[in-house]
Amino acid sequence: MTLLSGVQIGKRILSRRPIYRLLTSSPTPSVVDLTERRALVEVSGEQSFKLLQGLITNDMARLEETPSIYTHILNVKGRIMFDNLVYNVGSNRYLIEVDKSLLPIFTKTLKMYNIRTRASISAVEEPIFASFGGTLTEGYQDPRLTDLGCRHISSPPPCLPTVSIDHYDKWRVQLGVGEGSRDITIDKDFPFEHNLDFLNGVSFNKGCYIGQELTARTHHVGETRKRVVPVSITGHPPTNLPTRIYSGKRAAGKLLSVYDNIGLAIIRLPYLGSPLTIERSSANPGAYGMRSSYKLADWC
Repeated sequence: MTLLSGVQIGKRILSRRPIYRLLTSSPTPSVVDLTERRALVEVSGEQSFKLLQGLITNDMARLEETPSIYTHILNVKGRIMFDNLVYNVGSNRYLIEVDKSLLPIFTKTLKMYNIRTRASISAVEEPIFASFGGTLTEGYQDPRLTDLGCRHISSPPPCLPTVSIDHYDKWRVQLGVGEGSRDITIDKDFPFEHNLDFLNGVSFNKGCYIGQELTARTHHVGETRKRVVPVSITGHPPTNLPTRIYSGKRAAGKLLSVYDNIGLAIIRLPYLGSPLTIERSSANPGAYGMRSSYKLADWC
């Protein structure tokens, strides 16, 4: 059994901004090539706005004020199918960033809902970069968190050192932000479990979209029972993911992903202040441990 120290947050988890990150300092300004993990799809035409407005959790109208938004596309049961960044490139043209491994099914999904509209949908072969660390203003500001820096399409910003994608992933995960199928259990996890409501990814004032009924009900009733939080791992990390987390003999959540010694876990809110364990198994052999050293993020 592997011990996780309790998260000392008390009632703060139910307040307006219950987001936590690991104790860490901001990294040196750097740039990373995300093309191996992320892809772009262009949606254009007179009815491109209408098509996307009926699919995404966020409000397309926000792109009149900001060049990019964060959003999810849900299935009819309100579970996450895709996490996306949407960029407004003008003239009824939008670029949608998506997990590259999900690109074929993402394009197929858009085309399926495009039957009654006149939007054009096509994959775009353009590299995607992210710059982060320090104060950065060039490019598309990441709409989720200021600390995630900026996105760049086609070419990276000049005069910044290049780092590996693992370096960026560790920084993102320390901020408690999941991205793509490596961190999100597709068609199973709910958007508020991944803090969509605190990452500027949902509008409660727009019209209907796929999965909206359950999402709105959860928001108004306040029944989000689990949240994603980052954990630091000591020793050899588990390899079979996701894997269950326990409080005594009770299931308390699951470890979703591991990046070196940092991971993301969905934990049930009542257990966040309790000692937690991960049960060893033949799929997760060896000794490993976790420690959840949290503080409220500066942007709460």
